[in-house]
Amino acid sequence: MEYRRIAGVAATIVAVTVTVSVPFASADPAVPAVPVIEAFTLPELLGPYPSDIPARGTYIGVLDGFTEIRDTRPDLMQRNLDRGVEINNAAVPVEQQRALFDHNHDRLLSLSDGLGEGLGEVFRTALAEHRLPKVEALLAGDLARAGGILNSTLLEKGHWSNPRPFEVVPERIVAYRGDGVSGAADPFTEVYGTDSYPSGHAAQAYWKGILLAGMLPELAPQILTRASEIGNGRIVLGVHFPLDVMGGRIMGQAAAADRLGDPAFVRLIDEAGAELRTVLEAAAGMPLGAYLAADTPYRTAEVAGAEFRARLTYGFERIHPDITNDIPAEAAALLRAVAPNLTDEQRLDVLRQTAIPAGYPLDRTGPEGGWLRIDLVAAYESLGVH
Repeated sequence: MEYRRIAGVAATIVAVTVTVSVPFASADPAVPAVPVIEAFTLPELLGPYPSDIPARGTYIGVLDGFTEIRDTRPDLMQRNLDRGVEINNAAVPVEQQRALFDHNHDRLLSLSDGLGEGLGEVFRTALAEHRLPKVEALLAGDLARAGGILNSTLLEKGHWSNPRPFEVVPERIVAYRGDGVSGAADPFTEVYGTDSYPSGHAAQAYWKGILLAGMLPELAPQILTRASEIGNGRIVLGVHFPLDVMGGRIMGQAAAADRLGDPAFVRLIDEAGAELRTVLEAAAGMPLGAYLAADTPYRTAEVAGAEFRARLTYGFERIHPDITNDIPAEAAALLRAVAPNLTDEQRLDVLRQTAIPAGYPLDRTGPEGGWLRIDLVAAYESLGVH
């Protein structure tokens, strides 16, 4: 079976690397010397921790808005397919290349773009030189310890067993392929025969992005927007539908909230955050605020907010405009880093006031509903972070 390509795109695409030149001489990670940081001990990493397994057992409940759509709304399923095809077909070369890069590399490396040109380079250098052992242990790789035992999406995917776009309509999907090093050689081959809903890449991008954003709250909107780009790249490649990516965001938020709501595990997150700030400031040779004021951001604040919000609903209309629901209580933990002096109820009020309206696809009522409505970028912005 052959797949069409966008004219002018080479058969093998070399993905854009995320490495850029550091814009300041003082940002050289070797000047001054980075302090010695101790890694977590093995018992600290092993735990076990209460949040290793979510209290709800799986994330099927928070994702179950998909069942109604699949079973009763063929029109919406068609729109889901058509919107995915539109995004895939319209992708420009830089979107294709970044999507291939994100497919082929760890989500943490991709998320580093959100730190800005200079600070992202400082971060990647420190990570490559293993000068961030706690951050690496919690957030790097598919076996990152901040991931729970049951948040790989395997159980959830198997529950719905939904096929992927390039298998459903291969004649409508454009194939983008990389060199196998900087970008995936053939993402179709790698995921062929596996299930689509929810997107595992998107879920992981969001829970890693949320935890990293909490460690660097002044960069949270940038980091979260980069997480949304990683999810969107799955649609660009034709391996996921928009609803898959929206579901990945729901699951990633719930998974991050589980970890942040676990006092035993959150101590590790706080220690990794302190390590990250210490190493970055030592490498930059100045407080992060001063460095960021002169750095080139991943996106302007206005563009970041617009991109993130567009990906909350992907242009779908509200299918239940009459429903009302609340933000789940455990979601309050998502704002603990940026609003440490607020109570959980006050954090929930921030999430309520900045949430999108109820009733969009995948939104649902009941105790496991409300996750779709969360707009974390708007919540951070309302707390003075831009």
